[in-house]
Amino acid sequence: MKALTYIEIGRFDVTEKAKPVISAPTDAVVRVTLSSICSSDLHIKHGSVPRAVPGITVGHEMVGIVESVGEAVTKMKSGDRVAVNVETF
Repeated sequence: MKALTYIEIGRFDVTEKAKPVISAPTDAVVRVTLSSICSSDLHIKHGSVPRAVPGITVGHEMVGIVESVGEAVTKMKSGDRVAVNVETF
């Protein structure tokens, strides 16, 4: 899959990454249909977020379609449209 990736201070690039898979019962895999860049991502680009290391994917505010869910997920299913705001590295 394609992802906007932090490469180094001052540089993002579109890279190819492995498609995520369910690894925990509470996981959901969402196919992103639209994402935006916010000021948090710009802070990463300028090197102001020490825990954001090169290689992370940016654009954590997104909408998409659920592709798969773990066995403990009960409030959504494959095919559901969702909005996501995730701030993890």
